[in-house]
Amino acid sequence: MIETADLSAGVGKPRELVLWMQKPKKILREIDHPGESYCGDSVYGDHWYGPTRLSLIDAEKHEMLNTIEVPDFFEHPGDGHSFPIPFFVPNDFYDVPNPNSKNEGTPKILNLRDLTGEGYPGQFVLFEYEFCGTPLTSVLGYSRVSDRAVQYQVEVLGSNTPSLDTWVATIFGRQPVSPGHWDFTWEPGHGANRKIHEKVSFDPLGQLFVDQQEITQLGFR
Repeated sequence: MIETADLSAGVGKPRELVLWMQKPKKILREIDHPGESYCGDSVYGDHWYGPTRLSLIDAEKHEMLNTIEVPDFFEHPGDGHSFPIPFFVPNDFYDVPNPNSKNEGTPKILNLRDLTGEGYPGQFVLFEYEFCGTPLTSVLGYSRVSDRAVQYQVEVLGSNTPSLDTWVATIFGRQPVSPGHWDFTWEPGHGANRKIHEKVSFDPLGQLFVDQQEITQLGFR
């Protein structure tokens, strides 16, 4: 068991989220030379890696209501839907309540917030390393509509080929302008000569996020 979070006060039902893993491996950062680091360390730090699950529990009846798998975005065949969950990490993306002098510490993974704008703190964000300074992000947590633990989807519009994904670059690592709404422009860099305007809102009827994305190509720099 990695973490638990009591939802009862926020959702008006005896509900609890449990994040757990099956026989995870303990993976420590490797630094070959002092002063050198891998960009992914800001996301993964020292972490557990193994089949990862999120369960919703009826805290009154002590019954499991549902369980979802949390697969690695970069999963390889045979990984068993494994995922890296940090237990000691820089305070860059995950929330570290009590960082040390190096700005590192034990993260609070189930850092529940109202990310959907539905009026209760029931969701949290997981991160994957994509490239330096930009993680992939995904929202998981409790849906009061379905009374289930879920991994929310994002419908990305604004191009000729709309997509439906659970992982999107950077969005949920940013501060929303209000619960359930993001509006910002960013540049991926790293050879990608474009800027991206993300205008994201949560659709309570469809129980998913909708991203009205606009991409502007930039000249070579």
